[in-house]
Amino acid sequence: MLPRRLLGIVSAVIAVSACSQVESSLAPPSAPNLAKGSIGRPVVLVNPVSNGNGTATTIQEGIDMVASGGRVMVLPGTYAESLVIDKGVTLEAIGGASGRVVIEPPGRPTAAVEITASAPVTIHDITIRFGGAFGILGEGAVDVTVEHDSVVAVDPPLGVGFLIALRNNDASITGARARLYARGNALDGSITGDRLPPFPQSFGIGAEGDVDAVVAENVIRRVGGACIFFHPLLDLRGEMNVDILNNDIDECYPLGRAASILIGHSAPVPAVKPPVTGPGIVNVVGNTIRNSTGSCLPATGISYEWFTGRIERNSIEGVVQGCATAGNRNRPAAIWVGSRPPVNMPPVYPTVRFNDIVGNAQAGLRIGPNENAAINATCNWWGSDSGPSGIGTGTGDAVVVEPGAVAPIIVPFAHAPIARTARASC
Repeated sequence: MLPRRLLGIVSAVIAVSACSQVESSLAPPSAPNLAKGSIGRPVVLVNPVSNGNGTATTIQEGIDMVASGGRVMVLPGTYAESLVIDKGVTLEAIGGASGRVVIEPPGRPTAAVEITASAPVTIHDITIRFGGAFGILGEGAVDVTVEHDSVVAVDPPLGVGFLIALRNNDASITGARARLYARGNALDGSITGDRLPPFPQSFGIGAEGDVDAVVAENVIRRVGGACIFFHPLLDLRGEMNVDILNNDIDECYPLGRAASILIGHSAPVPAVKPPVTGPGIVNVVGNTIRNSTGSCLPATGISYEWFTGRIERNSIEGVVQGCATAGNRNRPAAIWVGSRPPVNMPPVYPTVRFNDIVGNAQAGLRIGPNENAAINATCNWWGSDSGPSGIGTGTGDAVVVEPGAVAPIIVPFAHAPIARTARASC
C-alpha cells in the first residue's frame, strides 16, 4: 500500500493525463502542410511568378500537389506545358479581369490535356492552344466537364484529331460508362474554307463507345471534319445516350463529305454484318447549322445513321450547296437519315420535327435506301408556306427518298418558321 503522499501524486498525474486526453480530442485538426511541394492539399494556387510558400508555378505541379477531388486555381498567364490529369480535380482560372489562363504546350504532343482519372474532372474558363492531335482527350471510363473554355487548334497536323474527345471506353472491359458534359465552349479548328485537300480532319467534339453526354451551347468553327461526331466502337458495340443541344455550328469541312453533325460509325466501314443493333438514344435539338462560306465540302447538315432519338428544332440554313457531292455514307441533304452501300447499316427511326430546313440545295431531307419504315417528319418548315418540293407539293427544299426506301410522313408541315418557337403542333 502506497504512502498517503505518493498516492496523492499518482492521483494528480492520472487527472492531468485524463485532462490532456480530453483536450486532445477537442483540438482542431492540424492545418495542411503549406510548404512548396507538399501533396494532398484541398486547394492549390498556381502562380507562374511565385517563389514558393506553398504556391505551384506550373499547372501540372498544382495537379500533382492537390488532393483527389480538390481544386487547382490558376492565375492568368501562358503555361507552356501539356497536362496529364490522373485524379479527380477541378481546374479553373481565377483573376480573369487581369488576363486569360492559356495552356500552350510546345511542339506537338498527342494531347494538350489528357485525362485518365475515373473520378470527376472539371476544366473551367481555360484557353487551350495546341498543335497536336487533341486539345482535351479523355481515355477510358472518364467523367469530364468542360465548361466555358476556349480550345483552338494551331496549325494542326494531317490526320484525324479532335478539339474535345472521349475515346477507348468499352464498358465490358472498364466496367463503367464514360461521361462528357461540354457546355458554353468556343472551339476553333483553324481550317479555312478556301483550303484544298488534303488538310487535317480536326473534328470539334466527339466520343466513342459507352458514353453519356450533354453537348450544349457551344460555338464551333473551322474544323476539317464534322463539328460534332458521336459513334460506337469499330465493331458497333457501345451504348450512347447523348443530348446535342443549342449549339452554334458553322464552317465544318468534312473531307469524307459526311456532315456537320454526324451520328454514326467511324471509319473504316465496320466489319460487323447485320443483324446488329445500336442501343442508345441520341437527340439533336435546337442547333443552328450554317455554311457561311458557301463551301462545297459540307454535304449534309445532320447525318443520322445509328442509334435512335429526336432531330428537332434545328435551324439548318443553306448548309448544302449545289456543288456538294455524295460521299460513301450519305448524299447531300440538310438532314440525311439512314445509310447506303457499301456500309449496309441497319435502319434507324428518329423523329424529324419542328426544324427550319431552308435554302439547302439538292435536298432538305433525304431518306437512305436501308430505311424500311416511315419516320415521322411532320411539322417542319421548308421555307415555303406550301411545304417541301419533291414528295410534297411546294417549292421549298425537297424531300428525296432513295430507291428502296420507305417515304417519311411529312404532312402536316409548318407554314412559318417553327424551330425557335414553343409551338408543339403545326
